[in-house]
Amino acid sequence: MPSLSPSVRKSITLIYHFAERESKSRYKRSVLGWFWSFLNPLVTVGVYWFVFGAIYGAAPPETSNHNAESFGLYLFTGLIIWTLFTGMVDGSMEWLSSVSDLRKKIYFPTETALLGGAASNLVQSSLEVVVLLVIMAALSNIGWTLVFLPVAMALALGFGLGLGFIVSVLNARYRDVKYLVGIVLNVAFFAVPIVYTPELIKRDDLPVPEIARILVEWNPVSLFIEISRDAVYFLQVPLWNRFLAALAWSVATFSIGWVFFRRQSMSISEEP
Repeated sequence: MPSLSPSVRKSITLIYHFAERESKSRYKRSVLGWFWSFLNPLVTVGVYWFVFGAIYGAAPPETSNHNAESFGLYLFTGLIIWTLFTGMVDGSMEWLSSVSDLRKKIYFPTETALLGGAASNLVQSSLEVVVLLVIMAALSNIGWTLVFLPVAMALALGFGLGLGFIVSVLNARYRDVKYLVGIVLNVAFFAVPIVYTPELIKRDDLPVPEIARILVEWNPVSLFIEISRDAVYFLQVPLWNRFLAALAWSVATFSIGWVFFRRQSMSISEEP
C-alpha cells in the first residue's frame, strides 16, 4: 500500500490542529463546556415543540412501531441536519477570518483551516446524533436504516462546505456578505420542512403556488433532511430519486466551491 506524500501528511496534520483549535475555542472559559452541545439543541427543540406541537397542535407523522410519535423528535431529526448545514456556511467565514493574520505571514493550504473547522463542527453534530439515537433506542424505534443517517450528514456537510468555500472568499473582500448570508439562512429555514411536514404544503386548501411546493420538496437541504428522517424516524430506505438528487447537489456544490476557493486562495491572502 503506497504511503501518503509529505504534502498530504502535512495537510492532514494541519486539519487536525485547526479542528482541535476550533473545538477548544468553542467553549473556552465555559463551566459546562461540551455539555452545551447537548443542551443547546435540546432547548431549541423544546421551544419549537412547545410552540408548534403544544400550542398549534401540529401532529407528528406516525413511526414504524407507533411508539415514537413526538413532534419534538420529528423536529430534532431535521434540526440536526439544518444545524450541520448552517454551521458549515456560517463557520467557513469565521474559520477563514480567524487565520487572516497567519496566512499573511506564512504559507499553508488555506483550505485546511476550513476543513479543520468542518471536522470540529461535525463532532458537535455527532454528539447531537448520540442524544437522538439514545432516545429512539429507548422507544424501540431503531433499525438498520440508521446507516443512511451518516450519509445524509455527509451530503449536508459537502453541500454546506461547498457554499462555505464561496461565501468565505466573498466575505474576505466584502464584509457585508456575512450579514447577507445570515438573513438568507433565516429566510431559508422556513423553506425546508423542519417545523412542518412536507405534506402540509401539498394540501389543496392552502394557497401555496406550485413552484413554492416544488422548491420546498426538492431544494437540497430538504432532501438531506428527508433522508435523515427516513433513516431515523420512519426507519425506511430513502427514495432512490431523492437520494440521487441529494448526491448530485452535494458533489456538484462541493466541487464548484473547492475549485473557486483554490483559485482565489492566493489573492485573498492579500486582503486586509
